[in-house]
Amino acid sequence: MDAKRAAVHAGKYFLFTSAFAVVGLALVGGGVALGGLEAWDILSADSSATGQALSAAAPGIALAVAGLLVYRFGKAWSLYKTLTAANEDALSDTFDTQHVKSDIVSVLDDRLADMQNDLQSVNRELRKLKDDDAFDFSQSDDAEPPNREP
Repeated sequence: MDAKRAAVHAGKYFLFTSAFAVVGLALVGGGVALGGLEAWDILSADSSATGQALSAAAPGIALAVAGLLVYRFGKAWSLYKTLTAANEDALSDTFDTQHVKSDIVSVLDDRLADMQNDLQSVNRELRKLKDDDAFDFSQSDDAEPPNREP
């Protein structure tokens, strides 16, 4: 993969993670503002009311945790999307399916041609043996086989 395409994939990853970070940070900020300020007001009025302050801050804490989860999910999703796209992009250059198919067909053609030549030579040899050793069924068992001179 060339540097330009690698930079494009890195840029996409940066943009995706930045967008999820902004959304996650906004949720965390909203959670802190929602729950933290109300808990601060309760604690500043009565410092012993921690239970009441925590119950008032619970929606804000939940929103902040949701923001953190959005950021973590977005980071993982961005990595998956950009990494698989970069991998597919790199493989498309190195693994040309048409070239592989033509190589396989070429090898198979060569092997089939070799097998055909072998079969033709075996058939010629069998015909030669058949013609050389033609057996005469009209001879009886008493008769001597014909003399063949090498």
